[in-house]
Amino acid sequence: MSNAFNEYKIYGRNRGRKNIKFLDYSFYKKFLIDLEKDLLNFEKIIIDIGSGSGENSLFLAKKNPDKLIIASEVFKDGNINLCNQLLKLKINNVKLFSENAIKLFEKLKKENFIEEIWILFPDPWPKKRHQKRRLIDIKFFKIICSFLNNGSKVFIATDSTSYLFSIINSIYEMKLLLRWENDRPYNWLYKYYDLPNTKFYRKAENSYRSSFFIKLIKI
Repeated sequence: MSNAFNEYKIYGRNRGRKNIKFLDYSFYKKFLIDLEKDLLNFEKIIIDIGSGSGENSLFLAKKNPDKLIIASEVFKDGNINLCNQLLKLKINNVKLFSENAIKLFEKLKKENFIEEIWILFPDPWPKKRHQKRRLIDIKFFKIICSFLNNGSKVFIATDSTSYLFSIINSIYEMKLLLRWENDRPYNWLYKYYDLPNTKFYRKAENSYRSSFFIKLIKI
């Protein structure tokens, strides 16, 4: 498993072109997760991989006040935006992990109960020569499945058709471990579900691209 962890790396920038003002940097540090301490306060965990500006993490925190939401994001401006909202809304069940999400699984213990994993609009790396950089593939599914109990769920959204088909191929390879709950094409559209109106969803809508939503369950 350690070799699988080491194969993953981050591509692209981790800062935006504009400086985002943060209200209190010391408060930002308080939102960074302490895996030894914070996991003791919650029985169930929800991981939001690639949390961006935090729209989905906020959405999940409000719906699941008794669960720990781990917002995993390397993009610093997105984390600052999320922290500003956490401070403003006085939400206390969200913690940040600011490194590669694969490193989060490397640090977690198998007995930590992960109830859900969310991956909304991961970078599609549309150019063919870059597609090996995509997060979601068979290796990724094998890593996360080793931390999931039967009944744990994985939710994925993308507006990239080529990425969608790549994900579908990986799902079929993992059919002994994951069941695809909404496996009919008419159930794939993001807009049919009660889901957050994220920046990337709005961007897809403005560009007249359909957004697809996949629901998986560990078996």
